[in-house]
This record gives sequence, structure tokens and C-alpha cells, in this order.
Amino acid sequence: MRRVQNAATDRHGTTLVELTVAVAIMAVVFAAIMPLFAGVRNSADTRWAGLEMVQNARVLNEQFCRHLAAARRVTAASADTSDNGYVQFEAADGASYRCALGAGGYVEFGPVGNLSELVGPVDYLRFVCYDGNDLVNPAPTPEGTRLVTWEAGLRSAGPMTRGKIIRGACYLRVSARGAENTATYDFATCRPGTDCFAFADQGELQVPDQPDVPAEVFDAAGYDGVTANDGQFHAIEVSDAAEFAQIRLTFQIEPEEGDVTAITPSWNGKGVNEHPLCTDGAALHIWNWSASRYELLHASANTEAEITLAGSGGAAAADYIGGDAGKTVMLLVVSNSDKSGAGACTLFTDYVKIDVASVPGGEAVVP
Repeated sequence: MRRVQNAATDRHGTTLVELTVAVAIMAVVFAAIMPLFAGVRNSADTRWAGLEMVQNARVLNEQFCRHLAAARRVTAASADTSDNGYVQFEAADGASYRCALGAGGYVEFGPVGNLSELVGPVDYLRFVCYDGNDLVNPAPTPEGTRLVTWEAGLRSAGPMTRGKIIRGACYLRVSARGAENTATYDFATCRPGTDCFAFADQGELQVPDQPDVPAEVFDAAGYDGVTANDGQFHAIEVSDAAEFAQIRLTFQIEPEEGDVTAITPSWNGKGVNEHPLCTDGAALHIWNWSASRYELLHASANTEAEITLAGSGGAAAADYIGGDAGKTVMLLVVSNSDKSGAGACTLFTDYVKIDVASVPGGEAVVP
């Protein structure tokens, strides 16, 4: 008789030995190919990290060269040995720009007070400034800078790629259409009451928020006291408690606004507050016509001695020129403390002037 075979009894499952062998074979295969994948990944990371540093170097050098070549002048710079370097310069349009290493390790660039990240991260940034007569030793002051060099240590974003050091240089190509001239304006060379004015009074606010305060104009004797640095003073004494002594000075300058490269005011005098808990001395401000506010230039220490306050603002020179004729520069000097108790609070002015540097028609050459 023919036997009928049961198909269900002929089915065989995967044994444990077979499964173990299969897993072992797969493990060997993966162990062999994983280093290949790791090598491909590391190669890609290394390539991208290198490309990123090359791009950062290109952007950094292009931005520096394009803007510095067209700058009118360098106004401030870090020490040539500083790893947290910065350089600040006045552009052809009169605006002030700054490039600096930010707190996050990124190079920041833009108008002063409104910087934005440019490239990074970097480990350090150095600037060195040279004048036109010595290209070996760094310039002692930034004002005469004609050549700026920089060095940055770019940090790699890939673990297998080393960082790079980039270097660059740029020569400031200032137009030779005119030489820089400096004119001094004071109450001896100007005409008091015509193209220069002085006002003195007291006020509750140490620094007024309006350009016409104080408004009490000097008399002839008052102008005589501030025409020379000779120890003869104009004095304004505060009569009311909790008020400050103030003196406002205005000058009409001759250069066109676009030709002015720098404005440097200077004030000689003293502030005396007889109350033992108050501070002697004074502070010098300049009116920023663009921002409609006074900007502090220099505040003295606590002293009764005669002092000199001087400085220049952080904005473009044109921002400090305005008024109806567009040629007014306005200063404010205030006592460091207000009047307190019976002690007198007096502001003495010996001499005041402004030095105005200008280049007639001397725009920077744009590359």
C-alpha cells in the first residue's frame, strides 16, 4: 500500500546553532566595514571643517581690506600684543566702524554701538598699526596710521582638523586732494556774541536733555574771564539746594561738515563743592546733534585743583556739528556734585577751546 507523506511533519525550523553562526557572520562583516564608514565620515568632517576655515579667512580678509582701504583714518586700536584685538576707524561717509573680538569668540564688525558677528570662532585676534614713515615699529598712536596688519587664529569645527592662522594687511589710501588742517576756536579768536557764545546757570538735572539749557548769556566781563588760560576765571555759584552748576559754550566753525575729520574740545577750570560729602571737580560733554543728547567726553576725579578736561566723541565728527547754519559745535561743563546744605557749589572756567581738524575735499579713495 502507498504511504501518504505528511508535509507538516517534514518542516524543519532554524536551530540555535544555525542562528548563532548567522549572527557571528554578520558581526564579522559589520566589524570589517564599520571602519570604512568611520573613515568616510571623518574625511567628510575634515573636508567641511577645512572649507569652513577657508571661507572664514576669505570673508575676514575681504571685509578688512574693503573697509580699511576706504577709511579716512584710524581712531582707536588695541595694543599690538593684545589677543583680544580691536580697531576702530572713520569711514568715507563719516560714520565710525569697529572690528573686535567678541565675548563669544566671534569676530564682530559694524557701526560703533551696533556690531554683528562676522566670522568665527577664533582663538585670538591681533591688530598692528603702522604710520607712513615707519613700517617696522608699531605706531605709538592710531591717528597717523596708514598700514594695518592683522592675525587671527581660526578654530576648527572638526575634531580631526587643526586650526589655521591667517594674516592680512591693508594700506589706507586717503585722498591727497587736500592736507589735513587744524583750526582752534576760542573766545579770543572768535567774536563773542556773534559766532561764539557762553551761557551759565544752575539746574536740577546735571546734564540737560535740551540743547538750549542753560540760557543765561555771559556779559562782557564773563567773556574776558575765559579768553585765555591765565588764571582769571568766570565763576557760576549755585544758590539753590540740589542743583548743579552749568556752563554751555557754542562755536560756529568754518569748515564744511563733510570735510571735518575730528573735533577735540578742551576746558580748563575747577569745580569746588564745600560740602564734605560732595565731590569736587567737573565733567565735559558735547552735544550730539544726530542723537539729540549730550555725550560725556571727560569727567574729573574728586579735586579742588584746576584741571583740564578734553576728549573726542565716539561717533563721526559730523554728528557733533549742527544748528541752523549746520556749523555749530556745542559744549557743556557741569559740576560733579549738586549743592548740599550751606556749603557753596561753584564752577570756575579759566579757558575753553575746540580744535577742529579738516581735509578740504579729502574724501577717502574707494578701491
